[in-house]
Amino acid sequence: MPKFIDLTARLKEGMIQNHYNHPRAPLLWSSQRHDITQYDFVQRWTSEDRPPLFDGLPVEAGQWGKGHGWASEQFILGGHCGTHMDAGAHFDHRDTAQYVQDIPIEKCYGEAIILDLRERCSENYPITITDLEEAEKKTGDKVKKGDIVVIHTGWAARWVYGAKPDRWKYHEEYPGLAYESPIWFIEREIKLVGVDTPNLDCDEVLSAHINFLLRPWINKEPIQIVENLVNLEKIPRVRFIFMGFPLPIEGSTGSPIRAVALIPDRGSDEKR
Repeated sequence: MPKFIDLTARLKEGMIQNHYNHPRAPLLWSSQRHDITQYDFVQRWTSEDRPPLFDGLPVEAGQWGKGHGWASEQFILGGHCGTHMDAGAHFDHRDTAQYVQDIPIEKCYGEAIILDLRERCSENYPITITDLEEAEKKTGDKVKKGDIVVIHTGWAARWVYGAKPDRWKYHEEYPGLAYESPIWFIEREIKLVGVDTPNLDCDEVLSAHINFLLRPWINKEPIQIVENLVNLEKIPRVRFIFMGFPLPIEGSTGSPIRAVALIPDRGSDEKR
C-alpha cells in the first residue's frame, strides 16, 4: 500500500504561516450550530414517525431537541495563507494573467524530487546554483523535464513546529533562492517548485517569482510556486508523487492547497 504524508500547514487563526503583510486569516465563524438547527428536525424526527436509524446508532442520535441538528460555518481565508500555490497574476498585472482558476490541474500533480539543503540553510542564506547542483548530486538522481522540485531547508521544522516556534524568525530571516538561481530550474523545464519557507526567494529579491510567474510575457507557461510546506523531513525517499490542488477561485492570485506526498510501495528499490 502506498504511504501518504501530509505536507500542509494546519489552518487556524494566529498560525505562524500567515505573513503579516497579508490580511489577517484564517478567521472562522460558526454560523449554524447544532443546538439551533436541531429545531428544524421537528417535522422529520417525531416520536411517532421517526425515520429509521442504521448500523447500531442510538435512538437519541436522531431525536430533535437534543442538540442533533446540523452545523456549518463561514471563514475568511487569504489566497496566500498557509500552504498555498501562487498563480501568475500574483506578479503579472496584465488582463491576460494566469489566475488560480487557470492553473492546469496536471501541473499540480506528478513525480517529484526533493533536494535536501538543510545543512546549508541558515538565516537569510541565498541558495546558489552550486548549492542546487550539490544537493542534486547527493540524491544520486537528476532533476528531469516535467519534474516537481521540492526544496527542503528545514525552516518550517525549526521555527514553526520546532521546540521554540518563532514567527519573526520564520518570516524575516528565512533562506531562499539567490537571485541568479531560477535559471537552474528553467533550463531543466520543471513545472512546479515547492519550499518549506514563507517565500521562495531570499531577502524578498523576488527573482524566482518574476522569472517563474511572468513567463507568459514570452509565451511560455508559468512555473508554479508552492510555499509554506511542512513535514518534509518525513519523506523517506528522494522521489515521490506530489499532489497539491488549488481551489478554483475566480480572480484570485493564489490559493491554499492540500499538499500531499504519496510514497509508492516499491519495496527495496527505494532511494533514501
